[in-house]
Amino acid sequence: MELCSQLAYSRSLWPGKGYFYYVDNNGAKKALATDKTYLRSGKSSFTEAFSSNYAMKNTSVHDLATSNIQYIEECYVPPFVNEINCQFSLRIKANSICPDLCNDLSIKNILCQLSDLYADNGGYKELAYRYAKNLLMGNWLWKNQDCRGYSITIHLSDGELLTIKDAHKLDWNASWKEEDSDTLTQLTDFIANALANKSKYGYMDVTACLAVGGGDEVIPSQEFIQDKKSKYPNRQFSKVKFNDQTDTVAFHSQKIGAALQLIDDWWLDDVSDKRLRVNEYGSDRSDVVARRHPTLANDFYTLIQRSEEWIDNLQRNHQITDEIHFIMAVLVKGGLFNKTT
Repeated sequence: MELCSQLAYSRSLWPGKGYFYYVDNNGAKKALATDKTYLRSGKSSFTEAFSSNYAMKNTSVHDLATSNIQYIEECYVPPFVNEINCQFSLRIKANSICPDLCNDLSIKNILCQLSDLYADNGGYKELAYRYAKNLLMGNWLWKNQDCRGYSITIHLSDGELLTIKDAHKLDWNASWKEEDSDTLTQLTDFIANALANKSKYGYMDVTACLAVGGGDEVIPSQEFIQDKKSKYPNRQFSKVKFNDQTDTVAFHSQKIGAALQLIDDWWLDDVSDKRLRVNEYGSDRSDVVARRHPTLANDFYTLIQRSEEWIDNLQRNHQITDEIHFIMAVLVKGGLFNKTT
């Protein structure tokens, strides 16, 4: 199967912005505000003293002892506050069942048949299991996971309430205690049904309660500042308007989505256990390498051209290979998959 010139899928997971707050002694929800600070940072970068060929620049001993002034935003837990919360909503819709846009009917039929067979053989349950793990482990908190402990609460659209009390103790590869494992199974089933069935649109509200100390640093999303002006901080955080119209720090929805998409370990060799964010070329941002480079023949565009082979495999053996899981994970992520000339 060759890709057509117009092919697009809408994403199936739609996280909202994650916003931080705390509850005061009167039970009122309060915003986590930012501080604006000037810093004197000592010169420390390679380029301060060296050229790209390692030749030393003509600097004096005094030049490297001066400071660079930075104007930044910071966020800290208020004094005497020992718990903060971070909350976001997640919508789930079965958009990977068929393309949103496809200008070749034969290709559309192949892709729809692939997703139908994937659903019939329980494939979406494997994806849902991985998304559910990231939700319950609080991986979407990113650096804020490094706190004194946290719990996760999830309100499902079917009325169920799921809770993990000691989410910070969970490990991806280790076994979970029975109560937490049952919660994982329940959330997995909910997500799988929403991913595989067009009539089962699902949504949830996810809240993390973090145990902290007064003055602990909070690390939300950072805004990209293209036009740096002296009167504004060089580092600014993402914010949303809270109950009293004051700003509270927040996560971008894309940052939360990136954490939920950390499920690709199907690329793995025998010596690695790293899960990658789902990406057509297996982008490994920490090592700055494409784990699914086209030369390895395991990238999305190479694998999806073999869709008829995967369909035949599912029809004959009812076995879902790692390659099929990866293809469907990319379609759940959504995107433009055109072949352009």
